[in-house]
Amino acid sequence: MKTTELNVLKDPISKLFRGYAIPGIVASLSMCLYGIINGIILGRFVGPNALAAVNMASPIFNIISCIGILIAIGGNTLTAISLGEQNKGKANHYFNNAFYTLFMIAVVIFIMVVFFPHVLARIVGANAVLFPMVVDYIQTFGVFVVPVIFNILLGISLQSMGKPQLYMVGNLLSVVLNIILDLIFICVFDMGITGAALASGISATIVFILFCSNFISKDSFLRVGRWKVDFKAIGRMIYNGSSEGITQFSAGFSSMIFNWILISKFGEIGVSSFAVVQYISLVVNAVIMGMSRGLGAISSVNYGAKEYSRITELITMAIKIVTLVGVVCTAILIIFKSPLISLFVKDNLQVMTTSSEIITFYSFNFIFVGANIIINALYTAINNPRTSAILAILRYVLLMGNFFILPLMFGNIGLWLSFVVAEIICVVVSYVCLRKTMQKWSINKSTAE
Repeated sequence: MKTTELNVLKDPISKLFRGYAIPGIVASLSMCLYGIINGIILGRFVGPNALAAVNMASPIFNIISCIGILIAIGGNTLTAISLGEQNKGKANHYFNNAFYTLFMIAVVIFIMVVFFPHVLARIVGANAVLFPMVVDYIQTFGVFVVPVIFNILLGISLQSMGKPQLYMVGNLLSVVLNIILDLIFICVFDMGITGAALASGISATIVFILFCSNFISKDSFLRVGRWKVDFKAIGRMIYNGSSEGITQFSAGFSSMIFNWILISKFGEIGVSSFAVVQYISLVVNAVIMGMSRGLGAISSVNYGAKEYSRITELITMAIKIVTLVGVVCTAILIIFKSPLISLFVKDNLQVMTTSSEIITFYSFNFIFVGANIIINALYTAINNPRTSAILAILRYVLLMGNFFILPLMFGNIGLWLSFVVAEIICVVVSYVCLRKTMQKWSINKSTAE
């Protein structure tokens, strides 16, 4: 497939922003569209408990995928910086070490989820009602965990190669296949939550095959070849990707803690209600994550070339746009919360009422979360995992502390506000760090001149 390649070092930042952010956002929105449609199909054809079961199982895959993200993003940071230094041999060496290391890890993860789903379902706190569905989802989706994890590495690597459009096409293909297979497995064959897991796994496998074809071609400067084991490089990948891994692990762990609290206070009704909110929130998260993943590749390559002013221009633009998106989306969620909730749930007043209360307070989270994610991703992209990891840990430590402290002060409202308060505190700290980094770059530029 022919795609237009962008020159990350020479094209105007505004052009690169459009060229990388828009495909990244479209790719993420396409996956978000699938998530929303999947939620609607599960909620209406299987029931609210199916939504709750997927929400209970999700932290397991978040925590597991953090290992894949650790290698994928850590390895790609080294690869992209090497490309910025015009050293393609070194870039390919890093890529292959990331590829084969990730394969070995993925096999271990496959064994865990396929052969021990009952253990994992107990860890996430599934009660007697949800337990069978959680086990089915973990085990069925786990069969496809290898291509799912590899799509992270290959997708990010395509962006570093100047092919963000192909990454977007792959995600769009995955969505279309997902929706078609969902309708077949759930609506036609009545396979319930197992059908949803099969649809996700099969579509991810097909996209994996598409992505792989770009890394076995002789014309590609990043291609799968012999593995010259470099433990030092692998160590650097783990270190560089640690912040993203911590972020993913913390997201999964905090979700698991939150689900425990919900199921103890409200039962499966609470988990179902928050699942509805999470599905509605997918749109905002998709825009933010799509933008941050695309801009990470630009930042890494320009950092390797010491083009600091270009990175500053890029991040400033991204923060302004993502904050504006957060404000608009918060307003939309509050104004249209009732019709949005009714898309997922019918004839269950408890779930609809609780979901409405959560959205009223939780939605303000989106005004601040975008800047936090963009700044955190920047530090990973410029090979500064220490700062990125500190910000990631701070964010989730604050969040989990809020889960227990704020409800004592404000009741259930404090629980829903936990996310907002954590993001506000973290964005202040992140902004201070970013200002110091940009000042350092200005000094370095003045010294060089």
